[in-house]
Amino acid sequence: MKNTLLLLIGLGVIPVCNAVWATTDLSTLGSPYVTISPNSGPPGTKITITVSHIPDISKTNYPYPDLDIYLPFSQPFGTTLTSHCGGQDCFPIYTHDDALNQDFADRVITFSLPSTNNSKPIFLNGFENAVCDVTVNGKVMERFSTLCNTKDEPQGTYGIKLAWTLESDSEQVYTTKIIPFLVTSGPSPSESPIADNGNTILKEYQNGTISQAQFYTELKSRGWNDEQIRQALAVIGKLPHQMGISGPDTKLSIYQTNSTNNTNTIQKNTTVSVIPHPEIKQDVNVTKIKQENNTFPVQQNSTTKPTQDNSTSQISQSGSIWNNIIIGLSITAAVIMVGVVIFVKMHRNKGNAR
Repeated sequence: MKNTLLLLIGLGVIPVCNAVWATTDLSTLGSPYVTISPNSGPPGTKITITVSHIPDISKTNYPYPDLDIYLPFSQPFGTTLTSHCGGQDCFPIYTHDDALNQDFADRVITFSLPSTNNSKPIFLNGFENAVCDVTVNGKVMERFSTLCNTKDEPQGTYGIKLAWTLESDSEQVYTTKIIPFLVTSGPSPSESPIADNGNTILKEYQNGTISQAQFYTELKSRGWNDEQIRQALAVIGKLPHQMGISGPDTKLSIYQTNSTNNTNTIQKNTTVSVIPHPEIKQDVNVTKIKQENNTFPVQQNSTTKPTQDNSTSQISQSGSIWNNIIIGLSITAAVIMVGVVIFVKMHRNKGNAR
C-alpha cells in the first residue's frame, strides 16, 4: 500500500516539473520592424536604428525571453569579451518586465562609428561621454570613450542583428533580423576639412574670438549633438546659469540660437526716439510744461519778476494792515467800556453820600 502511494505521488510530480521547466519557443515570439539610417557611410558616421511594432511577451513562461541587439563594430578591435555575444556588443532593448509594464514604445538606438576625426570624449558626472556611446531612447547603454577617436572603423559590410535570447541562458538565441551596414572609405585626417575635433573652436569661443553662432555652426559641422555641446559649455563655464542668465540649460541649442538671433534683430531694428521739447519764447511767462504725463519745471528768467509772486505779496501786506486796524479798534472799544463802567460807579457813590 505504501509503495503504491509513493508511485502515485511520483507520477503526479512528473507533469508538474515538466510544466515548470517548459522552455519558451523563441521562434514563435514574432519579429519587430527595424529601420536604419543611413545604411552606409565612412568612419564617424552617426547611425540611427529604430525598432517598432514590438510584440507582447508578457504571457510567456519562465525562463523569460529578452530582445537583444548585437552591434559588431567593436569586434575588429578586440575590445569586447569573446565569450559574450560571440565577440560582439549586445544588450537587451526589450525585456519581459517591459512587457508586464506595457512598455511597447519604439526603441531608438543611436551611436557613431569610431573615427580619428571624432571629437574627444567629455568628462561629466564621473563618466567619459563620447559620440560613439550607444544610447537607447537617450539613455547610455554602452560607452566607447577609449576607442571612439583613436581608431577608424575598417571598411566592409557589418551585420546588425536582433535576436530573442533567454534571460537564464544566453546561448539560447533566435535571430529575427539582420540589418547590413556598409562602412565605406573616408577622408584621411590630413584631407579632412573638419579634422579638428572641436577643441580649437572651444578655445576660440572661450576667448571671445568667434561669435556664438559660429561656435554652434562649427561644432554641428563636426557631428556634435546638443548634449555634447551643452557638456562642453559646462566645462568652459558658458552655460546660462554659469553666466548669470536665467533660463533652462536642457534646451541649450534652441535657447542660445534664439537669443543670438533676437539680440541681432534688436540691434538692427531698434532706433532711439527723441521727444522734441516745445519751443519756449522769451516774452511769455511759462511756469510748467507737461509732456507725456511728466512735469518738467522751466527755469525763469532772473530779470523777470513773476506776476503770481507780486500778487501774493500785495495780498499779504494788505491783510496785515487790516488786522492791525481791527486790533486797534478792539483795544479802543475796550478802554471806552472800562471808562464808562468806572464813571457810573463813581456817580452812584456820590449820590449815596448825599
